[in-house]
Amino acid sequence: MKTLAELSFTLQQAKQRLALSVIAMARDSGLTAVTIRGVLSGKNDPRLSTLMTIADQLGLEVALLPKAMASSIAAQPPADDEIQSLVAAALARQGNKK
Repeated sequence: MKTLAELSFTLQQAKQRLALSVIAMARDSGLTAVTIRGVLSGKNDPRLSTLMTIADQLGLEVALLPKAMASSIAAQPPADDEIQSLVAAALARQGNKK
């Protein structure tokens, strides 16, 4: 199980990879910039719906897995093509909004 600090670090990394600003995320999601900053810093314990909204903007998915499966997945780093697909998904979303 990820701690709140690990979760916020994962979200921060995705945000940096996509070069999104907090202001743009707030504008596109309907969340406040204060809420987003709080979640990204690990200071706020977000509601599930807030976490799902932020994750979606970052090309991530919130998922519940059996513990046995989660531990085996956590032991393996993501492949480069998985990371690339997150970027491609974000770029596609950006293109659809224009």
